[in-house]
Amino acid sequence: MARRASVPSTASPVPVAAYMRMSTDMQQYSIHNQSVAINGYASDHSMDIVRVYRDDGRSGLTIERRPGLRALMDDITRGHPGFDGVLVLDVSRWGRFQNVDEAAFYEFLCWRRGVKVFYVAELFENDGSPFSMVFKGLKRAMAAEYSRELSVKTSAAHRHLAALGFRQGAIAGYGLRRLLISADGEPKMLLADGERKSLVTDRVILVPGPSEEVETVRWIFSQYLEGQTCTGIARLLNERGILSHRGKPWVYGTVNTILRGKKYVGSNVYCRFKKRLAGPLLRNPESEWVRKDGAYEPVVSLGTYKAVQVLRERRRERPSNEAIVQRARTLVTKEGRLNGPILDACPDVLSSHGIARRFGSLTELYRRVGYTPNRNPRYGFGRRFLTRWRQSLTGYAEEMLEDGGSKVSRSGWCLRIDGAWSLSFTVLHGARSGGTHSQQWFNHRQSEETDVVVFARMLLGAPVPLDYFILPRPLFPQWPKALYERNGPMLESCRYTSLAVLADLSHLFRKGVPWSG
Repeated sequence: MARRASVPSTASPVPVAAYMRMSTDMQQYSIHNQSVAINGYASDHSMDIVRVYRDDGRSGLTIERRPGLRALMDDITRGHPGFDGVLVLDVSRWGRFQNVDEAAFYEFLCWRRGVKVFYVAELFENDGSPFSMVFKGLKRAMAAEYSRELSVKTSAAHRHLAALGFRQGAIAGYGLRRLLISADGEPKMLLADGERKSLVTDRVILVPGPSEEVETVRWIFSQYLEGQTCTGIARLLNERGILSHRGKPWVYGTVNTILRGKKYVGSNVYCRFKKRLAGPLLRNPESEWVRKDGAYEPVVSLGTYKAVQVLRERRRERPSNEAIVQRARTLVTKEGRLNGPILDACPDVLSSHGIARRFGSLTELYRRVGYTPNRNPRYGFGRRFLTRWRQSLTGYAEEMLEDGGSKVSRSGWCLRIDGAWSLSFTVLHGARSGGTHSQQWFNHRQSEETDVVVFARMLLGAPVPLDYFILPRPLFPQWPKALYERNGPMLESCRYTSLAVLADLSHLFRKGVPWSG
C-alpha cells in the first residue's frame, strides 16, 4: 500500500515511538515488514523514532500477555515518556480486542497524556474527525471478527484430529512424551515441551516416557489406592527428591492431575474445557467432549484407573459442617495442635483450602472446635493494624460524602450512597516478594461485592496510606489479589493520591451522570 503524501517541514523532527506486534497468523505482518513501513512513514513526516516496543508471537486479544504494549502504556501513563506520538502499522496491530472499547480505552490513555497514535498503513488520518472515528471503529470491529472466525475454524480442526486419536496440546505431562509421526504413521522424533511440528501433514501422539517416570506414575496410583492423599503423595515424592514434569516440587494439584488423567490408560480426551478467545475458562458438558479410546499405549491398567476414580469419588463426598468439626476435634486430641498441613494430611477431613471455602476461614473452624492457635504476635498486630485503618477510612468516607450533600447508609463495611451506588474499602498489606526486591501489596481478605472498592496500599506501621486504587465493578469483574509497584495501565489509570475523587463521584451520581471509571 502506498504511503500518504509527506508534508515537507524545516522544523525539528518530532520524537515518536514505534509499536510492532506479530502473532502467528500472517507473515505479511512480520516485524521486518512493519519496521519498513513505520520507518518510511517517519521519514516522510519528519519524525524521529526514539523508542521501539515489540511483541513477537503475541496474540492481540488482550494486553496481559503483551509485555511490549504494557511497557508502552506504563511509560505513557507515568507521564513524560520522551515522545509525542506512537507509530503503529494498522488498527489490527494495536490489537484484536474482542471488546472494541478496550482498544479505544488504551488509545484514550495515550491521548490524555498528549501522545497521539498514528496508524501508518490505514487510508484515514487519525485526526479525530467524524470520518476517522467511524472508520476506526469499523476497523476495530473487523479485527475482532477476524479473530472470532479464525477461532471457530481452528477449534473445528482440532476436534476432528482429536477424534482420530492425535494429541492436541503442547505438554504431554509427567510419565509421557509427545511423538511426532509422519502422514503415513512413521515415527520421526520426540518433541520437547513447547516444540511444534514443522509440517502441516505431521501428527502427534503420546507414548510412555522414561522408565523411571512410568514407574513413578504407577507408584502414585498404588499409593492412592493404599489410602494416601494427594497431599501426602506429593510430600513423599518431594522427600525422595523427585521433581514434577515442570521441574518443580509436587503439590496437591500435580498429583491430582495424574490420578484423573485418562491419557494414562491410553485414551485421548479433548475439549473438556473451552476458552473462547480471551474469555474465561469454562467446563464443557461431557456430551461435548471428544474421545478416542485406545489412542496411545497405556501406562497404567484400566482396572487400576477405574478403582482410583471410585475412591476419588468416595472421598469427594461432602461431609456436613458438624462432621468436619468433630473430625477436627479428634485431630486436636491426637496431634495436640491444628493447622493447614495437619488438615491436609488427614484423608477424613477436607483440605485446608476446602475448609476455608466452607467456613470462610480456618479461624472460624478453630472457633467452632474450641481451639486457640499460638500465633506469631506480629501476625496479630498486622491484622489489628489493617482493621483499624479499614475502620478509619470507611468512617472518613462516610463523613466526607455526607458533608458533600450525599445521603449515606452503612451496613457492615459497605456504604450505600444516595441509594444509587455502593462503596467499600480494602486495605492491602505491603510485603517484599520472595527472591526479589520489588514490593507487593496482598489482599488477604475477601473484598466486598460493592459497585466501587477502594484498595488502600499500606506499609505495616505507616502513618498514612501510600495511595488509593478506586476500582469500579464494570471495569473489574474480578478484584485484584495483589498490587505491585508497577501495575498495568488499566489499574494505574484508577490510582489516586487522595480520596477527594469520591466526592466528585458522588456529585456526578446526584446529577444523574453514571460513572464508568
